[in-house]
Amino acid sequence: MRVGLDSQSIGATVAAACRRLGPPAPFAVCALLPLILAAWNTAHASEAQQLMVKLRDSRTVRAAVVSGDVLDTLSASAGVPLEHVRRMSGGAQVLRLPGVTTPAEAEVVAQQLRQDPNVELAEPDRRVQPLLVPNDPSYSQQWSLHDAAAEIAGANLPGAWDMSTGSPGVVIAVVDTGIVPHADLDSTARVLSGYDFVGDSFVANDGGGRDADSTDPGDWVTDADVADHHSQCGYSEHSSWHGTHVAGIIGASAQNGIGVTGINWNSKLLPVRVLGKCGGWMSDVLDGARWAAGIADPYLPPNSNPARVINMSLGANYP
Repeated sequence: MRVGLDSQSIGATVAAACRRLGPPAPFAVCALLPLILAAWNTAHASEAQQLMVKLRDSRTVRAAVVSGDVLDTLSASAGVPLEHVRRMSGGAQVLRLPGVTTPAEAEVVAQQLRQDPNVELAEPDRRVQPLLVPNDPSYSQQWSLHDAAAEIAGANLPGAWDMSTGSPGVVIAVVDTGIVPHADLDSTARVLSGYDFVGDSFVANDGGGRDADSTDPGDWVTDADVADHHSQCGYSEHSSWHGTHVAGIIGASAQNGIGVTGINWNSKLLPVRVLGKCGGWMSDVLDGARWAAGIADPYLPPNSNPARVINMSLGANYP
């Protein structure tokens, strides 16, 4: 006997259990709840409820409704009672199975019907789902996100998005140059208040040291900067806006008809500024990473949004 449940009722039940248990016990299930529900939906989307059956009798092919006698004969051949749903283009009939079955179970019934000499074809009426591909105009240029079969080293994000587009309850820290306001980064719903860990006034380029403003003021380097800070700066360059770029790869808004598409469409972004003009210091990076993870420090304000994921797209040359 099958019990009818939907993803909303399952999600509500598990979420309530997670709240009662409290951290850290529910991590394994609760942190993966969006993926669990997506997998449940995927599995149930593949369940079969109907068959497509075409009879050899031309009268039945032309008929809009299968007669009761014919339906009884088909049910006997199938081994289960069948109900007529509608006629298909081309003359096949859609017949409903008694309850929801798996595709394998539906295939067994279809095979039994194929043994009937009056049946020309019988196939499960499978439920199909559209592939989730965003409508952002520059998505086609993001080759690294596409199917690996079409793009070498592609991450196959369309397949992953069919399973999950990210959880709103997850915080992703971007430990980088900070973030500037951008039309493709939802500053209202998804970009959290971060922190600026750049203490060197030259590197900071914002007139001050550490503070609660994680906005990227730019990290351009002039010829004078190179001359005055040759140990830090190798050459002059325009601002990289690197933190904004990385944040866009991680979580640019999708399905908004502009710009690019982020890998994660729902999780929160926590900007942690540790780099500026000519780079930054590893000590700032380590402080920023620890703060991002929610590790308390008496000399720093508490992080009310600890990150579950920390991204650091940076490196250093060591002898």
